[in-house]
Amino acid sequence: MYAAMKKPLKLIWIHFKKSITAITSYHGCTSHHHQSCPARTSTTMRLFLPPALLLALHVSLTTSFSPSAAAVAFSWCSSSRGVDARCRSAMLSALEDDDATTASIPSKRSQRKAAERAKKQQQQNTTDRNTNRSDSNHPEAVLKRQRRQQQQQTNHRRKHNYEERSNFLSSQDDFVTTLDRSQPLTNTNFHPHPQPHLLQHSGTVHTLHSSQGVSKLDDNTTAEDVVRAIKRAQNLHDLHDVAEIAHFLLEQVDTSFAYGYRGSLLSRLAVASLHLNNIPIATRCITERRISHRSSMLPLESAAIVRGLTRCHCIKEAWEVLEDELSLPLSGWVDFEEGDRQEDERHLEEQATRRRLEMRDRLIHRARGIGSIASRHFYQEEPTAAMHAVDKLKDMGSIVKQAGLSASDLEMPWEKLVRGAALCESRRREGKWNDAPESSGEDPSQWPCNIVYNVLDAMVAFPSDNNDRTFEALCNALVRRTVFVTGAVNMKGCPTPDRGEVAFIGRSNVGKSSLVNMLTNRKSLAFTSKTPGKTQQFNFFAVNDKPDLERQIRFGDDVPGSKDRDSFYIVDLPGFGFAKVPQKQRQQWSDFMEEYFNSRETLKVVFHLIDARHGPTDEDAKIMQKVGDILDSKRTQYVVILTKADKNVKGADSEKNPGKVSKSVLEKLTETMKAHRVGYAPIVLTSAQTRLGRDEVWKYLRLAAEA
Repeated sequence: MYAAMKKPLKLIWIHFKKSITAITSYHGCTSHHHQSCPARTSTTMRLFLPPALLLALHVSLTTSFSPSAAAVAFSWCSSSRGVDARCRSAMLSALEDDDATTASIPSKRSQRKAAERAKKQQQQNTTDRNTNRSDSNHPEAVLKRQRRQQQQQTNHRRKHNYEERSNFLSSQDDFVTTLDRSQPLTNTNFHPHPQPHLLQHSGTVHTLHSSQGVSKLDDNTTAEDVVRAIKRAQNLHDLHDVAEIAHFLLEQVDTSFAYGYRGSLLSRLAVASLHLNNIPIATRCITERRISHRSSMLPLESAAIVRGLTRCHCIKEAWEVLEDELSLPLSGWVDFEEGDRQEDERHLEEQATRRRLEMRDRLIHRARGIGSIASRHFYQEEPTAAMHAVDKLKDMGSIVKQAGLSASDLEMPWEKLVRGAALCESRRREGKWNDAPESSGEDPSQWPCNIVYNVLDAMVAFPSDNNDRTFEALCNALVRRTVFVTGAVNMKGCPTPDRGEVAFIGRSNVGKSSLVNMLTNRKSLAFTSKTPGKTQQFNFFAVNDKPDLERQIRFGDDVPGSKDRDSFYIVDLPGFGFAKVPQKQRQQWSDFMEEYFNSRETLKVVFHLIDARHGPTDEDAKIMQKVGDILDSKRTQYVVILTKADKNVKGADSEKNPGKVSKSVLEKLTETMKAHRVGYAPIVLTSAQTRLGRDEVWKYLRLAAEA
């Protein structure tokens, strides 16, 4: 019997010594001879001797005898008092390694990782158990599916959702693709995680330069791998990888690869190729995408291709893509909710909503694409082509407003366009295109008096963003110089009528001078005061006259030069009403105004300012009567401006709530205008504080500049 137990007992003794070594090492005893640390060794032996013996028995039985008995021994060890998890791990590490002399204590990081793996596995097991319930009508399953759908709708551009892109395909999609060349692949049996595709030339491997990411393209490559490879090649300007990816997508894979998403892969590759000025590959990708994947094309991708072609100076191709993939609806903005009422109402509503969103998205990206083309032409000093693009923007303005798009939805680069147009106008004043040949396509005689006015027309056609930076650039481009010329009290004191004129009239303290300062982006061009009637004469301000005109006016010096072609006069008329002036002087103003309106041939615009808080007064009615009786509507444009609109709004803001007018005031104004035969006049809402209405007012100031 002793001979039979000799080997097991010896093995248990060996593992027992290793267990003691692990315990003493774990508790700080660095020597393997326990006599060198008697106090610590005795305490350790007293606390951990039974667990160590049981653990040694566990390992011995596991390696030599019954595994079930080993499990019982280890459970005793685990429940022993004073043995924590790290100590058990240390003892196991020492016992399982025959060559170990000291125990390796697991780190906190490894324990945390192990806990995370266990938690993840537990969640996966729970998900697997609840598979049947998640597909049922259980309330928790329905709520979970709704949350998952909302998350996919929010992040559908961040992740490549094949199932969603498959559903995006039109019902008129005529693609018939095959898997293994025999089984048809349609939208109904499409799987969100496609199986490995088949290469037309199986076994072909395309090696890429990447050593950490996607290093090759072969039979097992997925769409995500291609996207990562394209991004890396574009960021690192790797022409070799772009060529390999193009060969893989265009010549190697069959039609089952990335079904529903392959058009997006081609658009990404086209943009990357244009980024690297590789036009042949981009052209092939665009052509293949247009022919084979038209139903899955997205406006965002088309706009990116347009910008890439514009950067590569392929303007003709950019216009072709724009008109083909981002074209306007033939009948304008259609009410998509009108249709066949015999169909299912829910299906009709979903279809109408989808079509409306698609059209809004197309309008947004078409406008941005045209803006990119116009900006590129302006900064390349090609004003004719740039103004042609801006005219396209102006034509689509009405459709944009009908679609209910706001300035924040469009995010148009108006400031960039204005500065580009101002650059071309400055070159024009220098005489760059005076002797331009006909072959250049630049004909200054067909241009407006200032190229910036072309951009202004498009800005007025679109929803206004009331951006201060944009209008600061606009005012600086349209009003380069201003100077006070004279103050007239009769017709003899008026300057020579050699340019267009625009007059501002209204009752006292209505805000005429503040509006003039806002429009010209000047702080003190016209004198402002809280005292009514501070303006006592007809003040003439010259805009864009010759340089140093003020020196000629003040000192009589002969200053060389001439006025610019867009020069005009701003005339600030005295205020009528409760001005603190004698009745005789007010009568003189009235007579002077009648004569001025009747005989001044260069007067192109009359702005009648009315307080938006109170509406038209008796004095305003008298002015309307004079305008209706005297003013020639064919020669002069009469415009009603409602000022101080910000006073009707609590906490007025230039972006969110710049101002408004009450319905009662607007109805009263309309009735008064019709009663005095000026009901044809446009009405513009303005505010000098929030800068509301600047673009609309400048649209009429252009009439004076072009005179």
